[in-house]
Amino acid sequence: MGKQLKRMMRPAPDTAGFAAHWAWIWCVFWSSQFYNEMQNLNALELMPSGILEPLWVLSLGTNVLALAVLLMVSRRCNPLALVRWLPAVAALATCAGTLCISHVTDFMPAPWPGRLYAVGSVLTGAGSAAIVVLWAERFTSFGPRRLVHCFVAAVLAAVVAYIALMFLPTLLFQCLTACMPLVGMGIYMAQEQKSPRVPLGFRNVAVRGPVPWMLVAIALLFGLSFGLMKGLLAPATPQWIELRDWLNVVAIAGAAVAVYVTMAVLKMDFDHLTYQVALPLMAAGFLFLPLHEPYSIIGTAVHQFGYQYFYIVLWAIWSTVAAHEKVPAAWIVTLGLLAIQLGQLAGSLGADVALHCISSDLGKAMISSSCIFAILLASLFVFGSRSASTAWGYVRPMEEIEEAGGSTEAAIEALSRRFRLTPRESDVFALLARGRNRAFICADLVIGEETVKSHVKSIYRKLAVHSQQDLINLVEEERANR
Repeated sequence: MGKQLKRMMRPAPDTAGFAAHWAWIWCVFWSSQFYNEMQNLNALELMPSGILEPLWVLSLGTNVLALAVLLMVSRRCNPLALVRWLPAVAALATCAGTLCISHVTDFMPAPWPGRLYAVGSVLTGAGSAAIVVLWAERFTSFGPRRLVHCFVAAVLAAVVAYIALMFLPTLLFQCLTACMPLVGMGIYMAQEQKSPRVPLGFRNVAVRGPVPWMLVAIALLFGLSFGLMKGLLAPATPQWIELRDWLNVVAIAGAAVAVYVTMAVLKMDFDHLTYQVALPLMAAGFLFLPLHEPYSIIGTAVHQFGYQYFYIVLWAIWSTVAAHEKVPAAWIVTLGLLAIQLGQLAGSLGADVALHCISSDLGKAMISSSCIFAILLASLFVFGSRSASTAWGYVRPMEEIEEAGGSTEAAIEALSRRFRLTPRESDVFALLARGRNRAFICADLVIGEETVKSHVKSIYRKLAVHSQQDLINLVEEERANR
């Protein structure tokens, strides 16, 4: 019973740290507690219609630029967790930026509040970009099954924290929100110190493989859809903002539960999760666009449900692609995040311009129909075309729960993928993990003694172990974590 409890509690710190990041995002970008701060800052109106908040435009734009820089860095410097100063700087920048867009600036004379608001928007965009990349890199190393467990638990924990914070006075709410990046990154750094060091052979690996364009296109499509929703549906009059905030929280929690059900119970593969569930849900949100409040607010929640659902699926896809394609996790997650955020920025700016030109219900209905048609057409085309399918599309991320979850075979296979063993090294590794000696391996695999010796030496180097007992201990530890 003690071992089982210890196994269940092992991912708890990661879940708590990631939950702090999610709660921060919702408090800052989906809560009226922060958006109310920009009402008197008309000088920062950045778009024609004036509907998009300066916080959203400045922070998201900076986020895209920061992700582009991290993508270039990750091509040669990976994993990004090795950049020791990055978590601390990201946390401090995000914390300072959050304070700059809060009530704290009310105690300063004009024109400092407006200037600090702009600076804070930039700092939150840059800092949060590094934070989410670091967490994504760490979570993708868990494998899709454990990643989904931790992600869903973190989202539900963040929902509870968000609801509790919403009942606090505004200034206290904002100050506690500003502390969340410090708490989250503090947990992250503590967990990284406990994690095994990355073997030298897997540090600063240059990315030479082709770009997974299908994955990039899907992430861009979802980001574009969310950006359009943000610009067309999210704006709400003051009497309906509170309803919008609560519906979004319910949608996010429901999406997390739905992901677990469709993956763990229905055991759907990535293609079905993406094209038969997530995309139609996001399209359904646009059905509410021509309607007036509060019905349009419901459309925001429906779209948010589909978007959050796919966002979790996408993280599981990154984990699968990084393992199968043998590319650094930092590079694949930063590429995916950049595509999503770039799509969000383009979609929200385009929607704001469209609303400036078209304000009638008929015009909104035309925009809504166009968005639905484009999303469903992409869904039907990609899912229906076998030539457009991808290798990861057939993967069922949770099927190993019943088939091999927690077994020695599953642990050996996971370690072989993680440390990029060759097929023959994987065969030798499997026998070593079962306690077989070199003579047995020679006879079983029909290879020479020198060949076995060479493979064993390579395996020890890649796994950063020095003996067969160390190797067996590593397999047992991996098995306990699954």
